[in-house]
Amino acid sequence: MPKLYILCGIPCSGKSTWAKGFLMDAYHISRDEIRFSMLKDGEEYFSHEIEVYKEFIYEIAQTLMHGYDVIADATHINKSSRSKLIKAIDQYYTNYQIVYVVFNTPLARCQTLNATRTGRNFVPPVAIETMNNRFSIPTLEEDSRAIKIIEESI
Repeated sequence: MPKLYILCGIPCSGKSTWAKGFLMDAYHISRDEIRFSMLKDGEEYFSHEIEVYKEFIYEIAQTLMHGYDVIADATHINKSSRSKLIKAIDQYYTNYQIVYVVFNTPLARCQTLNATRTGRNFVPPVAIETMNNRFSIPTLEEDSRAIKIIEESI
């Protein structure tokens, strides 16, 4: 049964770095990479958000349906956002297990790392702080398919 690794953490907490270095045979599907592939010069960061989300869900579901493990790379900072992701995927496919990968990196460290980013990769510091205040660590009870919580830190 394929596994869906749901990354959970604020911007600059190490999610994408971890995903790219993950040694298992899993497909890395990044919401930011999808977004950046759609954005044209001068467009706002969220200008294609509906299409980005639909493509993110579709790619995850299709990969799971083909029996492959998937790393869902986005913030997923609270139960509501994680439930929304799972419910959307379930419209296509339900036979998978869930592994939450939690990045509980200190806010100050995330802000320091963010300060080195440029262009569209830079996140307004107030947005990171707001997301940090809303961050909740997942529990195995969030979905009956959840089998494990992995805690990571940078």
